[in-house]
Amino acid sequence: MSQTPRVLYLDLVGGVAGDMLMAALLDAGAPLEAVKASVGALGLEGIELVLKDVSPAGLRAVQLDVMVQGVLADSEPVPGGHDHLVLPSDAASHDHSHDHGHSHDHGHSHDHDHGHSHDHDHHHGHRPYTEVRDLITQAGLPDRVKERAQDAFRRLAEAEALAHGLPLEQVVFHEVGADDAIVDIVGVCAAIEALELTRIVVSPPPLGRGLTRGGHGPIPLPGPATLHLLKGVPVAQTFLVGETVTPTGAALITALADAFGSAPSMTIETVGVGAGHKTWPDRPNVVRALVGRLAQSQAAASDEDCVVEANLDDLSPELLADLEAALFKAGALDVWMTSVHMKKGRPGITVSALLRRTLQAVVVEAFLNHSSTLGVRVYDVARIRADRAVETVSTPYGQVRVKRSARSQGPDLVAPEHDDCARLAAEAGLPVRVVHEAALKAAWTERV
Repeated sequence: MSQTPRVLYLDLVGGVAGDMLMAALLDAGAPLEAVKASVGALGLEGIELVLKDVSPAGLRAVQLDVMVQGVLADSEPVPGGHDHLVLPSDAASHDHSHDHGHSHDHGHSHDHDHGHSHDHDHHHGHRPYTEVRDLITQAGLPDRVKERAQDAFRRLAEAEALAHGLPLEQVVFHEVGADDAIVDIVGVCAAIEALELTRIVVSPPPLGRGLTRGGHGPIPLPGPATLHLLKGVPVAQTFLVGETVTPTGAALITALADAFGSAPSMTIETVGVGAGHKTWPDRPNVVRALVGRLAQSQAAASDEDCVVEANLDDLSPELLADLEAALFKAGALDVWMTSVHMKKGRPGITVSALLRRTLQAVVVEAFLNHSSTLGVRVYDVARIRADRAVETVSTPYGQVRVKRSARSQGPDLVAPEHDDCARLAAEAGLPVRVVHEAALKAAWTERV
C-alpha cells in the first residue's frame, strides 16, 4: 500500500521569524548541507549558518545564527516592527553607516550590540526589490526553491509598497532586503523542499502589540507590512508587548501555507523546535515543526481549495470588471464569468472565484460589498497543479517574468507575464505582442 502524503504542521508558539522557521525545519530533519548549498548558490559573501542548542523555558530547542562576515546579522528587529523601507526621499542621501533609530537585542539587554555598533559600515546595505528578485532568479537554485523564495519576497515587497504608498518597483529594503533576510527566506524554502512535503498547515500566528521606533517615527505593532501580509489569515490574540510576527516570518508562512488552523490528523514522524532570540514572559519563544503522514481518512481530502460564486441579473455590466478586481484583490486565484439563463427568462451572469479555503470569508465579503447578490454558493474543489517555475528573462525592452512548466511530451510550456509585457510596451510605445514575442524568444534562447 502506498504511503499517505507527507505533511508539515508549524506550531507558532511564540510567534514566527525567518531564523526560527529555519531552525525548526533543520531540527525536524531537513539536511543542513542542502540548506547551505542553496544559500551558497546566492553568491553572497561571508555567510555562515551556526546552529546551537538552547533551553527556552527549560525546553530543548535549537537556535540559528546567521553570520555575515563573522558578525551576527541583524536579521530581525527588536523589539521589532521598525520601518523596513528606505523611502525615495532618503535613498539618495542614505549612506551605509546609518543608524536604524533603535538597538537590536536579539533577546539580550537592549544595550548589547553583539560586539559591533550600528555606526559600522553596514555589510548588507540597501537592496531594491528588483535587485533581490534578480539575485534569486540568477542563482542556481532548484526550481521549487526559487519559485517559493520569489513568492515570499514578492509578497513582502507588495506589503511594504501598500504600507508606504509606493509603486512596487520603488520598494528598497534595508533590513528585510539585506543579506541575512535573503538567507532566511531561501534557507527556509530549501529546507521545505528537502523535506519532500505534500501539504503545509500553520497555526494561527499570535500577535503582540505596542510601539517601536522606526526611521521615520513611532510605528505600531504589528507592523503595517505584517498586517498587509496577514490579510485573510486567522490570528490569535495575546497580551504580549513586542513584535511576535516579523514581516519576513509573515511572508514565509503566507507563501508556504496550504491552510491555517489546528493540526491535521497525522502520524508524527519527527519534531523540530526552533527558538527565537527574544524572550516572552508567558510562553517559550519557539516554533515547533511536526513532520509526518496524513491520516488515511484525510489523505484524499487534503486539498484546501474552494469556489465561491453567485448568479447576477441586476448588476450593471460596467461594474463586473470592478467586482472581478475586488475578488482578485481579496485573494482569488482565478475569476471567471459564465452567461446563464435565469428565472423569468432573464439573462444573467454567474461570477465564480477559485481560492484557498482560508480566504473564504474575505472573498465572500468582497462578493457582498461589490455586487448586488444577497448570497453566494461555496463548494470544495480538488485542484491538481502542474510543476512550474518563475524565471526572469532579458529583452531589448527590459526584464520580463516568465512562467515555465515542463511537459512529459514536447517542449516546456512557456508564458510571459502579461503585466510585465504591457508595462514595458507602454513605456516603449509598442504593441504588447512585440514585447511578448521578445520574451518568448529570450526564454528559449537563454535555455539553449
